Amino acid sequence: MTVKKRSSMFSPILVVVILAVVGGALLFMREDPKAEVKDLKSLVQVNYGSKKYNESVANANKGFELAQKNFGLKSKDTLYFAQAISEGYEALGDKRNLVPALVREIDLRLAAGETEQKLQLKRTTAIKYAEEIGNKAIASKQAVAIAKAIEMAPGKDPQPVYRTDTKYPPEQFSKGIEGDVEITYSLDANGTVMDAKVTKQTTKAKPPTVFDAAALESFKTWRFTPMLEDGKPVPSEGHKFTLMFRLGGQSATMPKK
Repeated sequence: MTVKKRSSMFSPILVVVILAVVGGALLFMREDPKAEVKDLKSLVQVNYGSKKYNESVANANKGFELAQKNFGLKSKDTLYFAQAISEGYEALGDKRNLVPALVREIDLRLAAGETEQKLQLKRTTAIKYAEEIGNKAIASKQAVAIAKAIEMAPGKDPQPVYRTDTKYPPEQFSKGIEGDVEITYSLDANGTVMDAKVTKQTTKAKPPTVFDAAALESFKTWRFTPMLEDGKPVPSEGHKFTLMFRLGGQSATMPKK
């Protein structure tokens, strides 16, 4: 009796085709950029919420590379991860990595059509940390950008974009004495304070100059929006600013007890 070999419904060629299709589908599911981006967003949020800031930054960097590769630099996902990187570095206190991260985030948001009005807070934050790590070039560039946004021109008062604490003289604080110090100053094209000098004091203290040194010590380290002529930053002079010493701590930092 001859036994006929039963033919399989899966021919070798068909099996290969099925495996290829299934494998491709699984690969697609694993490498679906939208799904990966969603997962990385969740990881970043969980990491940040649990104060695992290094992990948050690492996953945000992965997400940034994935999002910008698949969706472009202007996509909401790319901007989300750019912001997450900045916030992670800020939480870590890593100013040297934070400054370039903030600058990149600002540039991306600007390219995506965000208004300068919304960007000014991020620019002043970038200036603050750039000044603190001694990166004057970045601080200057951001100050000029703000000046252009608010259309600085002769007749307008320069706006402070970076301030250091003004320390209240301990003796005057203990005596309950307040005062105002008017400072006349010039600016270079980067908004750096030049030629600052006290031109007026208003106080009951004797001598009235008791607040001068503290006022000048901090004021000389400030940065302002530079003046513009034909859209370009230029040096300017003859500006005035009044520093107030108030017991309520409105302008000056209270001495430690």
